[in-house]
Amino acid sequence: MDIADADLNLLVVFDALLRTRSVSGAARVLNMSQPATSFALNRLRKMFGEPLFVRTSRGIHPTPYAESLSAPLEAILDRIRADLLQQPTFDPATVQRSVTFNMQDIGELVFLPHILARLNEIAPGVQLRTVNLPAPLIEPALRSGEVDIALGYFPDLDSATLFQQRLFSHSFVCIVRADHPTIKDEMTRRQFLDGLHAVVHPAGHMNDSLEAELQAQGLTRKVSVRIEHFLAVPTILSQSNLIFTVPYAIGASLAKLADIKLVKPPFKARPRIIKQHWHARFQHDAANRWLRSVVAELFIEKQLRSRVRTRR
Repeated sequence: MDIADADLNLLVVFDALLRTRSVSGAARVLNMSQPATSFALNRLRKMFGEPLFVRTSRGIHPTPYAESLSAPLEAILDRIRADLLQQPTFDPATVQRSVTFNMQDIGELVFLPHILARLNEIAPGVQLRTVNLPAPLIEPALRSGEVDIALGYFPDLDSATLFQQRLFSHSFVCIVRADHPTIKDEMTRRQFLDGLHAVVHPAGHMNDSLEAELQAQGLTRKVSVRIEHFLAVPTILSQSNLIFTVPYAIGASLAKLADIKLVKPPFKARPRIIKQHWHARFQHDAANRWLRSVVAELFIEKQLRSRVRTRR
């Protein structure tokens, strides 16, 4: 193939198809129509003289030849973006763009008010969007740029292609309605064992690991309710004597929404570490670097400032 005969714009489409494994997904990333993306794929096949992708029940899957081109193609495009297309400065006060966080529903309650207030102050042209993707889809979304930062507790988000920064840790607290008939400011072991509990399973991580720690201490909860969303907790507590056990930051945030009492639990559990995660592709991206600094400024523990743990 002579480079003079090649349409190098198609390489951007090729890269998006490799990253998303979906024609429609690549179209969204590139802000193209799906027919235009399909047409570009056909041109790529003619240009390379190879099928490049085969259709499966989950989208499209690259052929071995296409897979072999993934790394050099990504390196070439990243070099072009960094050396040729990257603006020398990034001014948050004048920029007009959107940023996307991956966080759970409770993360929106804990983090968003502070982030929005800060962005309105220093970057009024930045629009903020949140998504709550299933765990296996977070790393690909960070890699493609569909998501800028994953913010929260994601213990399984440990890909070698991701960077991460610890923000803070928090322990657990029990929460009950403020006028609970028997539980006061501190819960006894007997009250914990005899009471009826409700559990939130947003992604199956936090409470599953807590359950194992409780069992190791001889504590088995009588769970009568399991829900998927933290924001249902205030309503449930207002109409019952149930006990929720949640990370402290979540309990404190929910207590602002309803007449909820935070109670010291009768057990010890390891603290949960809250982090921000981003992909190595955007480690030196000016906009992503600025956004990470905003998050760190708002939430990182003072004693941990400037201490960044990285994985490559």
